Amino acid sequence: MTGGAMSDRTRAADDAQTLAGITVLAALPPRELALLAVECEWRKVSQNEIVLNLAQGDKLEGVSFVVRGGVRLARSLGPAGRIAYIDVDAGGQFGEMAVFGVGEVDLTVIAREDGLIAQMPEARFVELLSREESVSRALLCQYARLLRAADTGARADNYPGRSAAEGTGAQRVYAELLALAEPQRDAGGEDCLFIARLPRHRELASRVDTTEEVVARAIAELVRLGIATRAYPGLRIGDQAAFKTLCEPH
Repeated sequence: MTGGAMSDRTRAADDAQTLAGITVLAALPPRELALLAVECEWRKVSQNEIVLNLAQGDKLEGVSFVVRGGVRLARSLGPAGRIAYIDVDAGGQFGEMAVFGVGEVDLTVIAREDGLIAQMPEARFVELLSREESVSRALLCQYARLLRAADTGARADNYPGRSAAEGTGAQRVYAELLALAEPQRDAGGEDCLFIARLPRHRELASRVDTTEEVVARAIAELVRLGIATRAYPGLRIGDQAAFKTLCEPH
């Protein structure tokens, strides 16, 4: 056996082990996970990397499983410019709605941290749903929990691998700013996040369903804490770690 063949087999075995952590696949036997791993396209992602942006011409192909790390999904809620955020943690998945005929037209996926994603072809996932009752049942349970959470107004914390990135108004403002920011180096050679043109307070408030006053206070607090500095018409975020902590709902 050649070294390349051995390497491929070793990689498939490692991938099969990691697929065991995917919630909807948890009941599958190791052999089935190994076969699925071979058919997946594996991709390492870095923190703040744009994994998918349909508005920029990317294509949603298949179902993506978050093996390590976590991603944030951002979807437009209509002409008002509001954005809905969903966090998908390790063990979760995204892209499966297209399997049921629910097309995505405005979806952006951003890596919240370094991680690993396995993308399964749509046809393979459809076949898996029709053949493996445990997978279809697990997926139905996820959606049932989401519907119950929506009906009661509670957070979907019992939905493995996924939660609504809501939080306070200020946290939603910070999450939107994070989605707008791009990694750069400042004049001193330091890494930072930069928003070239900060949207008006009214526009930001509409996007994240809060008030202009909340937006103004949130941005002013970033400056007061030394996390960000105004660079009209934009915003420079120097303390990335502190800023990302503010983004997370607590």
